[in-house]
Amino acid sequence: MSIRQREWEARLRLQAFQLEETRRQVGDIELMIADFKRKRKELEAAIRYEEEQAGISDQGDVRYPLAAKEMRKRHANLGQSIESLEKQLQVALERVNEAQAELEELREAAMRDGVDVIVPAEVARAGMHASA
Repeated sequence: MSIRQREWEARLRLQAFQLEETRRQVGDIELMIADFKRKRKELEAAIRYEEEQAGISDQGDVRYPLAAKEMRKRHANLGQSIESLEKQLQVALERVNEAQAELEELREAAMRDGVDVIVPAEVARAGMHASA
């Protein structure tokens, strides 16, 4: 294996690693969003239960359950967190697309340079998940 080929393969491995790392971040964000949405649904059910137990659903009523009031605050905070995470997810997905494009450009450049590079397993997998 020539030095030139090793250099190209090292560059490809690095780019593939960066792509996989970005995909991992996307997965982490998606998991957090799903977890927060699940927690919001649980809070909604708990709020309904508290309101039913007290027989009061008017939040302006002085007898409105304190537990329900606190859960509503937590519910709102989770909603804001979900919105923030969804924005982060969009940015991360854009980074995945950019990293995928950079990887393809790098592969093409290596081929134009006359180097028959061995594609790392990460590179092969990356192509299968282009919509992540």
